[in-house]
Amino acid sequence: MSVSPVPQVLVNKSCALSENPLWDELTDTLYWTNITGGAIWSHHVPTNETKQIYTGPNVGGFTQEADGALLLFRTNDIVKLQADGTVREVAKFNEPGNSRFNDVIADPRGRVFAGTVGMTESTPTGGVYRYDPDGSVRRVIYGTGCSNGMAFTADRKRFYWTCSTRKQIYRYDYDESTGDITNETLWYQANDEEGITDGLTIDTEDNIWSARWDGYRLCQHDADDGHVLSEYKFPVAKVSSVTFGGPDFGTMFLSTAGGDDKLSIDGAIFTLQVPGVRGRAKFRSKLS
Repeated sequence: MSVSPVPQVLVNKSCALSENPLWDELTDTLYWTNITGGAIWSHHVPTNETKQIYTGPNVGGFTQEADGALLLFRTNDIVKLQADGTVREVAKFNEPGNSRFNDVIADPRGRVFAGTVGMTESTPTGGVYRYDPDGSVRRVIYGTGCSNGMAFTADRKRFYWTCSTRKQIYRYDYDESTGDITNETLWYQANDEEGITDGLTIDTEDNIWSARWDGYRLCQHDADDGHVLSEYKFPVAKVSSVTFGGPDFGTMFLSTAGGDDKLSIDGAIFTLQVPGVRGRAKFRSKLS
């Protein structure tokens, strides 16, 4: 009888809201943000060294630039975090109703799809903005209280986006040459027991792996119709996001939230290895 893989704690900083795990395959380093703590952390896997590499305004999400620097999407701006810890402003952000950025992702051409969190009274005003290397920006999705995880298929023809407000995952046609997303389709609707659809990633078979906030789990979704293929339970409620990494991209790194002291594993970074499952490197942004 096979035994289901069990998540393991990699690093425990008991973060209140760790998010956006990102693997740098060139340096074997995992990065993540503690949003409400105004911090970016790095963990060098070969040496097991963990460092806080940034403190400042809250960072909702970030990408890695082509030169290796991190591009931070904060509350009111986008900045480039240099290797020496200094920051340089790339763009301002001031959209009515939006409180901050959330999950972001770079596309194959270096554009960035940047989600936001926003609500005016009872009306969701968040969405997704596309930032292009030529400096242009446009809103491509509107009407969510909390935009979340995104991914591209291996053939670069489909794009997935998460609406945490409605516990849904959408699929779009994606045109790499223009960056346009079209033909919005509701791909998956989570139920209350599963928790809220949060950050996600995609494997080499185009199956989606979706973290569940307040769901104690990570769900693997079928690439075609979105049904849940498998679930992996966690000892913490708020599983916030997931990415693939490691030498062969066979390890999933997961962020969680809810930590407030060093005695709790809520807010820790976990690893999960599922036999036969692999991911691939994230695209790098080219905005700065």
